[in-house]
Amino acid sequence: MSNNSYTKEFKIKAVELLEQRNKSVRQVAKELGVAENNLYNWRKQLHKKQENAFPNQPKHDEKELELRRLKARIAEHEEGREILKNNRKT
Repeated sequence: MSNNSYTKEFKIKAVELLEQRNKSVRQVAKELGVAENNLYNWRKQLHKKQENAFPNQPKHDEKELELRRLKARIAEHEEGREILKNNRKT
């Protein structure tokens, strides 16, 4: 997905998630379903331009960010459950 398909709010929240957690760019990108390069670029733009960062008004919003984050958490929990289930069988 191109860089212009996310709202300014989505990008800011994504960068905030990246900076507030002790997770790698790879992990946060996977959680949100975005490319790692997007996160690197968004963080760079936000720190460089601050208020003037991300002038375009694209499609995704904060609710989309939350939905992606929650779907990623569900997938992680399901994966963990499968691992536990398989370990119990052995």
